[in-house]
Amino acid sequence: GVSMQKKKNLMMAVLLCVIGIYAARIYVVNTDKKLPERQIFEKGESVPYERDYNISENDMCEGYYVKVLDTEIMEAKAFCEKYDAMDMGLATHYYMVNLEVENRSNERVGEEGVALGMAMLTGENYAIIPSLEMFEAANPGMAAPSFSLQYGTQKRIRLVFSIIPNNMPDYECIEEKPPMLQITQYPVQKYIKL
Repeated sequence: GVSMQKKKNLMMAVLLCVIGIYAARIYVVNTDKKLPERQIFEKGESVPYERDYNISENDMCEGYYVKVLDTEIMEAKAFCEKYDAMDMGLATHYYMVNLEVENRSNERVGEEGVALGMAMLTGENYAIIPSLEMFEAANPGMAAPSFSLQYGTQKRIRLVFSIIPNNMPDYECIEEKPPMLQITQYPVQKYIKL
């Protein structure tokens, strides 16, 4: 029969081949995705989505623009009273970003639109996605932060982020070092200062 040593050598060779193939695959996959470029915009500036997106090219919404009007931090209790929302007891505060979304030149109404549920509040070492329950409370009549607008129209909406202790910095930190709103991830990461 084949000696143990030969068997070991054969196994080793097969293993190296597999690792080689796998390593080559990782290398090829990762070189394909260049590191996203970062662009930072000012509050009050109309930021075009252009051909940038969050998860896949299917959520592209060329022709749409978003502008940050202002922000507000509210205690959870006050927020729930004002917007008649149910307090889940997790968040101590809610951070609201008031936006104006505009469809300047996208004619694919109903097919393409903004997916603001993908927008993130990003700061030093944290990124939070909007609270869907509180979105509905703060934007009566709107079921979700993803929507399509008629050509040439605009809409004001409030994105609501839950500030949950131990999950992220507390609201004082956020007031001292305002986060940014990230609206796209690829190929360009677009951030708006808050």
